[in-house]
Amino acid sequence: MAIKDISAVDELERIVRDDPTVLPEVNEQLDSRLASDELSERMDAGRALRAAANEDPELVAPYEETFVSFLSEESGSLRLSGAVGIAELASIEPKRVSGVAPQLVDVLEETVAPAIEEAVIRSLTRIGMADPEAVADADPVVAERLPDATLPTQTVITRSFVGVVREEPHLFDETIAAYATLIQSDPERTVRFAAEALADVASADPTALPPLESVLDRIEELEAHVDADPRPDAGTEIKAAARTLRSVKTA
Repeated sequence: MAIKDISAVDELERIVRDDPTVLPEVNEQLDSRLASDELSERMDAGRALRAAANEDPELVAPYEETFVSFLSEESGSLRLSGAVGIAELASIEPKRVSGVAPQLVDVLEETVAPAIEEAVIRSLTRIGMADPEAVADADPVVAERLPDATLPTQTVITRSFVGVVREEPHLFDETIAAYATLIQSDPERTVRFAAEALADVASADPTALPPLESVLDRIEELEAHVDADPRPDAGTEIKAAARTLRSVKTA
């Protein structure tokens, strides 16, 4: 592909988004924009790297330090690019980026942007699946964020980050307690995901669970609701979670 002169802001992002494999061919323009004093040019470069990372993390492996540096930027766009890049790099070499976990936790603690929250939690999840201790400091931050987060962020915490929690449950006491608290909330989908997360933890280490009386009361309400649903497979997951948690309580 012949690369034309890149002058307009956002042109680099468009080129890379159209064909991420072109990234090595535009590295001079990319480096120039990354070094620019103009925030708009750095943001364009960040979005281009983000697009390439989403397509093929191997393409952006040489820009690992750039993604890390983005996490310290004031710009939400650059922070998002950094979090997305780290998440994608962690999908192929999680231990390579495990040292970034403290910065990711700081970003999660400070951000109010749902897209950044989700990308950071995905990064922490992928790192933590390979090394739970590396992300243990995220426990109180994730737990605090869970109740009031957007539904997509709650979903990532209950359905993805739980994979880390179940690896070493006693490193994540506050997150487990937050799952139990979330079961008392709405909407129903979130409650189901939280119940399934607790059941997942229980299958790994039942001693890591908090008292379950109120949790089981809420799950019984959900079971009654799904029992009234005429669809044959309605509530399969919540019923399975209930069975697992009841078995823990009676053991």
